Amino acid sequence: MSEKTIDFDTNPPVATNEYDNLAQIALPGYEAMHTMALSCLKAHLSEIASLLIVGAGTGKELVKFGQGNLQWQMLGVDPSANMLSIAQEKIQQHNLSQRVQLFQGYTYDLPTTPLYDAATCILVMHFLPDDGSKLALLQSIAQRLKSSAPFILVDLFGEKGTRELEQMVPILKAYWQEMGMKLEQIELSLLTVNTSVYPIAEAKELELLRQAGFGNMIRFYTGLWCGGWVAIKN
Repeated sequence: MSEKTIDFDTNPPVATNEYDNLAQIALPGYEAMHTMALSCLKAHLSEIASLLIVGAGTGKELVKFGQGNLQWQMLGVDPSANMLSIAQEKIQQHNLSQRVQLFQGYTYDLPTTPLYDAATCILVMHFLPDDGSKLALLQSIAQRLKSSAPFILVDLFGEKGTRELEQMVPILKAYWQEMGMKLEQIELSLLTVNTSVYPIAEAKELELLRQAGFGNMIRFYTGLWCGGWVAIKN
């Protein structure tokens, strides 16, 4: 069991410099989802708060949450040096260097103090097999949060081999075509889903959150087979 995901440095499923564009095409409501996530955080936090951004990637959340009049301090964690290099460029472009730090590694590599006021884990957990790794990730996040801290989880959901998920595949293919994705990229994406992506049923998502020490879960976003939940650290 580990928190390790697909290696975006040595064997990326998509070129790192293409990730942002592909994510906007592949995930329904990608931009709106980040706005909803920000709204969930703003509903729970004051203008001054500390956030742990797990799987910071190319810095989408860091920039989104760093804009406006908020004075949130953020730590972005990601194992990919290539991803964090892109994130660092964005941080500098948006003058966020005073409020954002980056850490190359995994959540369990971080010290357990200080505790954070909130955390997010957006589009990370589906890369982890359901062998205890998903729960371990959620637990490592919970251990670094203050009591009553909000946690944003965005993940692909649905159980492989079920009728529900099988019916979703042609819908996804049609959606990707409508978004202008090339046929070869569609086939590559489906191959990645079959071999390197591990979605679980929503009921299992909620159960893992409970086991990790979260409660009061609500789903705030749905984009076909992608869901977003906000939960509260017990």
